[in-house]
This record gives sequence, C-alpha cells and structure tokens, in this order.
Amino acid sequence: PALRRTVAAASRLEARPHAPEATPPHLPPSPVAMTRAALLPAAVLLAMAPGAAGMAGARKSWDFGRFINTAATFNSPADALARAFGGSTSPKQFARGQMVWSPEVTNGFEFAALDDVVMGGCSQSTVRVKTDGLQWSGETTTANNGGFTGVRTKTLVQPLDISACKGITLRVKADGFRYKCILRDSSEWNGVAWTASFDTPANGRPYEVKLPFKFFVPTMFAKTIRTEALKTDAIVAFQLSLSKFEYDGGLNPTFQEGPFALTLLDISTF
Repeated sequence: PALRRTVAAASRLEARPHAPEATPPHLPPSPVAMTRAALLPAAVLLAMAPGAAGMAGARKSWDFGRFINTAATFNSPADALARAFGGSTSPKQFARGQMVWSPEVTNGFEFAALDDVVMGGCSQSTVRVKTDGLQWSGETTTANNGGFTGVRTKTLVQPLDISACKGITLRVKADGFRYKCILRDSSEWNGVAWTASFDTPANGRPYEVKLPFKFFVPTMFAKTIRTEALKTDAIVAFQLSLSKFEYDGGLNPTFQEGPFALTLLDISTF
C-alpha cells in the first residue's frame, strides 16, 4: 500500500523535462517545484521504471525506509535550498597530475550509496571512507526489475574545473566486474550522466584506470542521448555504478547477481 501511494503521488507531479536547455540556469525553481524535487525525486524514478505498475506482486518486498533514507541523503530540503539560493561559487581549478580525491584530500566529496531501491529494486550496498580508501561493497539482485548498485557524491558546493586535463585516473582494488564511472556537470538530480565503463582484475590488488574525457558518453537511465559537450570546467558530482545494463539495452558481460566489493584508493587528473 505504501508503494502504491508513493507511485500515485509521484505520478501526479508535474513532469520536468530533462533537456539541459529546459530550465534557464539564471531562474531558480519555484518553492513548490523545489519542494517536489527535494522530497520525491526517487519516487519519480520509481513511477517511470519499467514494470513499476506491477511492482506490488514482485518477488521480494521493497524497503520503503531505505528508499526514503536515500532520497533524504541526496535531496533534502536543505540541499535543495542550498542549490537554489546558495549563490555562485567559482570552480576549483586542477592541473594535470593533481589529486582530485583521496581519504586525505577530499575536495568536498561526500559519498553515499545510491542503489536500485530508488526504482523499487532490492540491491544494496554500503560505503565507508577509511585510511586506505573508499570501501564500497554489497550485493546486487535483479529482483523487482532491479540490477544496479552505486555510490555517488552529493552535489559539490564548489565545482571542479578539470578542463586543463585530458582525463581522470582511478586507482582501485576490485573483483573482476565491469563498473561505470559517471561525471555530472549539472546539479539537476536526473540530469545527464556522462559515463565511461571500465573493467577490473579480480586479484584485489591496486589497479590503475585511465579514463580520457573523450571516452565519456552522455546517458540518461542507461540510454545514450545527444547533447552538448561535457563541461569539464563545471563538474559537480562523481559516481561509480555496478549495473546489469551497459547502454541502450545492452548487457554488462561480467554482471552476475551476488556480492561485490571495490575500494577506490584515489582519483587524480592526467
């Protein structure tokens, strides 16, 4: 019943187009629109998800409490107010070979899990930042039409300007799965996700992943789209994902349900 009420409420929301040009950047959202965006962003995703109408008869129960916690973590009213009225902050500029994130050099990164519970799924993960890196682990399942887990930063108060660089380098320890790295150049929650897939060895030893900016493709909900070029002078969020899907309905060849574990040691430019 709670799920049906949430979907019904989400379906009554006035849909906002996702095109970058739909909302002029100099116009803040109305208080009503801001409240909707703050309180029910994931509910909108759920209502749009394939099979959402038949979710009540899914194989596993949906964790509504975890859904609410995820929505509140990334889109609380305070976050929405800060994005709308916090003023303009000049981006922090980076040179080639500079550290973007590590446990010691955070540059404002606040990580949290972002799993398929936002679309009615049952995959789940945990995120912990320790001295040796960001430890992200959990379990994926395709129950309830799900099949992805993720870790994402909250929208950065100070954007990153990495336009003087050719790309980013991730140092990871992982488990042999193919992951996605996602950059965002807009604070719009469901905006364009600039995505690059990368494979990992299963030996658990430190591994370097170089991702030139030209490898990142614009996507929305795992579908490629046409849009303007990636604004490397205005990066506002970073994300990793383990997903059943690659792009445009294609499947991740390494995906399998069950446990996974990845440690992000650091992020730098090149």
